[in-house]
Amino acid sequence: MSNPYHASRRRPVDLSNCDQEPIHIPGSIQNHGALLCFTPEGRLATRSANAAALLGELPEVGQPLAAEHLNAAARAVIQSALQDRQGYVDSRMITLDSGAFDLVTHKSEGVLIAEFEQRPSDALSLEAFALAAHQAIQRIQRQPGVEDLLTLAVDEIARITGFDRVMAYRFLHDDSGEVIAEHKREDLEPFLGQRYPASDIPAQARRLYVINPIRLIADVSAPTVALEPDHNPLTGRALDLSHSMLRSVSPVHVEYLGNMGVGASMSLSIVIGERLWGLIACHHMSPHLVPHAVRMSCQLLSQFVSALVERNLNGERARALEYSADLRRQIVAQVTDREDIVLALAADHEGFLRLMNAHGGAITLDRKTQVFGKAPTREGVNALINWLNENEPGDYFSTSALGADVPALKGALGDICGVLAVRFYREQDGYAFWFRTEQVEDVRWGGNPEKKYSIGPLGPRLTPRGSFAVWKETVRGKSLPWEKTETEIASQLRLDFQEVALSNENMIKRARETLLATLGHDLRDPLQAIMMAARMIEVREHSPSSSNLSKRISSSSSRMHRLISQVLDISRLQSGMGLDIQRRPVDVCKMVTEIVSEARMAYPDNEIILEAEDCGEIEVDGDRISQVVSNLLSNTRHHGEIGKPSTLIVFRRDDMLTISVSNHGPAIPGAVREHMFKPYKKESMGNQRNARGLGLGLYIVSEIISGHGGKIVVHCDNHIITFTVTLPIV
Repeated sequence: MSNPYHASRRRPVDLSNCDQEPIHIPGSIQNHGALLCFTPEGRLATRSANAAALLGELPEVGQPLAAEHLNAAARAVIQSALQDRQGYVDSRMITLDSGAFDLVTHKSEGVLIAEFEQRPSDALSLEAFALAAHQAIQRIQRQPGVEDLLTLAVDEIARITGFDRVMAYRFLHDDSGEVIAEHKREDLEPFLGQRYPASDIPAQARRLYVINPIRLIADVSAPTVALEPDHNPLTGRALDLSHSMLRSVSPVHVEYLGNMGVGASMSLSIVIGERLWGLIACHHMSPHLVPHAVRMSCQLLSQFVSALVERNLNGERARALEYSADLRRQIVAQVTDREDIVLALAADHEGFLRLMNAHGGAITLDRKTQVFGKAPTREGVNALINWLNENEPGDYFSTSALGADVPALKGALGDICGVLAVRFYREQDGYAFWFRTEQVEDVRWGGNPEKKYSIGPLGPRLTPRGSFAVWKETVRGKSLPWEKTETEIASQLRLDFQEVALSNENMIKRARETLLATLGHDLRDPLQAIMMAARMIEVREHSPSSSNLSKRISSSSSRMHRLISQVLDISRLQSGMGLDIQRRPVDVCKMVTEIVSEARMAYPDNEIILEAEDCGEIEVDGDRISQVVSNLLSNTRHHGEIGKPSTLIVFRRDDMLTISVSNHGPAIPGAVREHMFKPYKKESMGNQRNARGLGLGLYIVSEIISGHGGKIVVHCDNHIITFTVTLPIV
């Protein structure tokens, strides 16, 4: 019986579709044994084409075994397996007229599969090989690490089986493979350190390696033997040979082995947590039938190796966490109670890089950035921060393929492929970064560059060197990934840095409060006394020199008084205390008239045009609104066009008070206007007409207006700059 599924798998297999090849239903077996398949009632359902030649007379398909078929011992094994509800794999040694066989049975989708593998006449018993495996286990379990135990394991398996080459593969994060241990015949090319892409072992092959942990190909070049008929009568589908020891081999894999000159192979799975962690692969340069008893001993050995690998990996993880905890403590101690976290970490950054196995790093806080190792430039790091602030709301980011994941940053970050970032201080852009370069930088072809491979119909891709080339292209532009353990450590260090930054902030806050107390108490009172003395000199002394001296004292002390007031105001704002708005009825027209009169008297060369309506008394904080008007007029004096008047307009419309201050001058650039009302603007520094300005005035003005529930905006039109304040009337 045929079916569409069965027919579809007969299509030619090549590199374009081998990842879809149904290798568990090949419809054939290897020729060093025979296969019989029975229904639950014991009727023959399928047999391999060589079964009669190897086993003697057999019933027709659909008929049960009779006394003339096989022998009593073989029939008893098959009958016992039919009655076994579990259907586990079982094996027995039997002898027929045609020779000795290992009879291995298992159930597959309701039917019983019985495989008869020819047994070499000189094969030892299972007990003898079990003893050899036990002795090997005793030696292997004394090894201190994963690579050490795998190195000894391949030596022991080579000794037990006689294979020319035995290799241990480890599968990496992306399912690519690496040869980490090798035992070989002296004249063979070494493959230790070789890398293979994940595509060399497709997903369906990995599945079979997990559920059937041992696989023998006794003769790579031998013809396969068809199953007759090739279907399961219970399911109507092709016979599933997932657990079969005789299952035939994918033609793609056969060609790969043939190109390498391999005549026989065997693989043993290293399975950890139901995941294929690695393989022990055995090669022989000629056909090599490893007896079933030897294979069972090797399977026992590989299962023990799997357990040892898992134990070692868990131990390595525990030690890594312990080491990282100690290293974290050193890093935290390095930056604790230091005035500048960024400089403190950059001064000794080796531990910071070792913590994440990184090639480079960076630390940034409040736009102060230090980079070290193989890292981007400061400009590149700042570009990364801007991207993170715009695109990543969380406090953690990682990638091992920056060019593919964030192509906009590739130019700014250069050769960097891996980025791990943690944000520990959101308000001041506090970030810690680790960087990794492309992983192929340090990996080179480990084989013999002069080695010539025979090439089959599917081309040079099916060679170790072809696999290495594909692996290199697969990981191009990628770094080694950030392991789960590393991301956990980064998250812990983020909390450590956060605590240090907050501790430093509290220390700075206490110092600031002390300074403010000094400014507010120890300096303000003497300044008041100096200002009063200046006025008395001006009143009592009438000489020109005394008058100039008093004016200079008065001007300097007034400037100091204003700066102290601004520092006190901004301190209150940044500490969250606010400006403490005290509303009371104020005659706004009278207030601004007095401010303009004082300004005209103090700066007679600066013309001020006042247009103030009678607005009546309005509930505002008179001192604070006076501060607003004085500050805006001061800006016209410092930034307006010399010789041109400034204008102050005040009027009331319904429930809104408007104060407008304008002056002549060039338009303010848009980039400057965006942060005009922020403190410590760099545009405020270096102004020759306001050399001692701190860039605080407009920030305090905007906060006073905000405290009154109002708004302040700036317009530039025809070389006229206008600041307009609107206050709702309570």
